Amino acid sequence: MPTLASQFEKEESKGFVIIGITDEAVDIVDKWIATKKKTGYPIVILDGALEKVLGVAHFPYTGVIDPEGNLTYAGDNPEGAIKRCMKGTKAGSIWPKKLLGAATLLRSGKLGEAWAELQTLKAGLDDREQKVRDSFSTYVSEASADTVKAAQDLFKKDMIFAAMTKVEPIANAKPELPATPDAVKLVADLKAAPNFDNEMKGGEMYVAALAKEDEQEYLDAVNELKKVIKNAEGTKIADVALKHAQDLVKRGMPGYAPTCPKCSKTHKACEKHAKPVKL
Repeated sequence: MPTLASQFEKEESKGFVIIGITDEAVDIVDKWIATKKKTGYPIVILDGALEKVLGVAHFPYTGVIDPEGNLTYAGDNPEGAIKRCMKGTKAGSIWPKKLLGAATLLRSGKLGEAWAELQTLKAGLDDREQKVRDSFSTYVSEASADTVKAAQDLFKKDMIFAAMTKVEPIANAKPELPATPDAVKLVADLKAAPNFDNEMKGGEMYVAALAKEDEQEYLDAVNELKKVIKNAEGTKIADVALKHAQDLVKRGMPGYAPTCPKCSKTHKACEKHAKPVKL
């Protein structure tokens, strides 16, 4: 699901923000975004509330919001509407000037640094600035707690490297985030795991394999997974990699060609492109 951080896209020079709205599944949206170098705007996945307010008749849909938070366009043909909106809008950010630094950090996913910035803004704010600061603070608090929970779930799935990568910034945040104590405890538990150093090395290789899979280079992904199995033997991540490789092979993915109609139709490598793999 979209997060507040996903909404902190760089504002257009005239100060309005474009959002894409859809009811498609997250994995479908992710695949579409992966085909674009940059969408230039956040994609919001809805479940009933906002589309009723906008009067969304179908998906995908587009909305344009000005710096004052007013909806200036809602529809499916934004090109002309955007030009009209620009004529009547003022240049500027949708965020108060004092909060731009925090907004930029949140846009980059830097929760700890954003939290530190927000702590410097406790006095001298007007009503709108205070409201935005409170909103940002609530988001950071909730997001950091969600991050720790996600890392705990990864640990339960024997994904030690992934869990450490996710939780360590929360544990090291200065000043402490609300979730920092839980993050510190989790880091200690992770480091106490057997073969921790090898788990971390194997986890890094596993991430490389996932990157290949995301690029639909399934044969390369399996070969990367085999490296994890061999070089991190005896670790939990090696077991995870083996199961993952077995699943890709079972599904007939090695050799899959995204541009091949037969591969695309069957969602696996066709007879022409299929590559035999020995695990």
